[in-house]
Amino acid sequence: MKIDQKLFSIATIKDSYRPLKIAQVAPPWFSVPPKHYGGTESVISNLSEEQVKQGHQVTVFASGDSYTSGNLKYYLKKSLSEQGIPWSDPTEAYYHLLSSFREIKQHVEDYDIVHIHLSSASDLILFQLVSQLKVPHICTLHSRFPFDRREKYRGEGDKYYFSFSENTPLIAISNRARENALRESGLPLNVVGVIPHGLPDNQFLFGGDISERHNLVWIGRITRDKGTKYAVEAAIKAKRKIILAGIVDTYLPESVDYFYQEVLPLIEANPDYAEYIGPVTNGERLKLLKSGFCFLNPIEWEEPFGLVMIEAMACGCPVISYKRGAAQELIKPGINGDFAASVDEMVAKIEAVGNSINRRQMIRDTWNNYSVTTMAERYDMKYRELIDTQIKGQLDRAYSLSGQYLKLTHS
Repeated sequence: MKIDQKLFSIATIKDSYRPLKIAQVAPPWFSVPPKHYGGTESVISNLSEEQVKQGHQVTVFASGDSYTSGNLKYYLKKSLSEQGIPWSDPTEAYYHLLSSFREIKQHVEDYDIVHIHLSSASDLILFQLVSQLKVPHICTLHSRFPFDRREKYRGEGDKYYFSFSENTPLIAISNRARENALRESGLPLNVVGVIPHGLPDNQFLFGGDISERHNLVWIGRITRDKGTKYAVEAAIKAKRKIILAGIVDTYLPESVDYFYQEVLPLIEANPDYAEYIGPVTNGERLKLLKSGFCFLNPIEWEEPFGLVMIEAMACGCPVISYKRGAAQELIKPGINGDFAASVDEMVAKIEAVGNSINRRQMIRDTWNNYSVTTMAERYDMKYRELIDTQIKGQLDRAYSLSGQYLKLTHS
């Protein structure tokens, strides 16, 4: 039996800290980075750009209207949202993911690690695809898991797909997300770490103008879970104007009804205290946050992270949030915001938070905990752990086979 001497090479182990060949597999619903809304895609862009900056060879599998300083591979010219494809039709999403993995399987030598990103039910097929993959891989859960929530009950798709690859190494984006995923899914998830999101340095208001601010801010996808209506009500009661920006998901009838029946009438009835400016670009979003007195975040769900909260803090805009999901980990009362249990309590805290928070200290604290450099370094450590584990497994198998061979030849 001929044994691959490369597996036994000490140089292979010593060389484990060389720049890596990384595949980032993004969902195709929004471009990377997104034009307007898309927290998952923003994170993928931030991470891949930082990895390129650090000298890694990065290939991003995303829609063709994406941008990366690395290598972009795409199978759909436009993101599905730009094509007007509803969430209920995953055929194109499957085509993107199947094509991405076919490419990776055909060129395994081009990748040291494959990083996949799960954020919606159509991404569940990735569990089946990674089960056939020989390259070390890791998966970040970006949304609340399990994903397969149908109109009146939770579907079983998560369980069925997960059975293909029970040992897939998973990364949660907050401790709260990890706890909720394990409890709510009932699955033996292989969560190998918690890595919070990070922002590039140019999103932090270092040395910038943090002078007088007046408007309250709310940014996001307008849904009942996000508490948009409560943010408007708080602004009206506080007699401070709130600027709202974000998208209405026209493919979710309940979101459309919520906006037109509950949110928009409240805004139109109180033009002095509420203004909706529609979707905003990344630059427009940061400009809005840099002028914000406070960011109101009356969420009604167990949000896994809440990227806009650290974006606000990085821009010198403290956050007042309901105590749900990862907000409990991100917000430090007196440092970067506070918690409220109701609209009235949020109103009562606006002036105190807006006037007492040391905004420069908040920006520094946010950078210390949520910079993209820190996020990339944490992922780098996990990548190398997985790669070393696979090398060790190959070595162990090779030694075992060689021992069996020697035993047979001497019997």
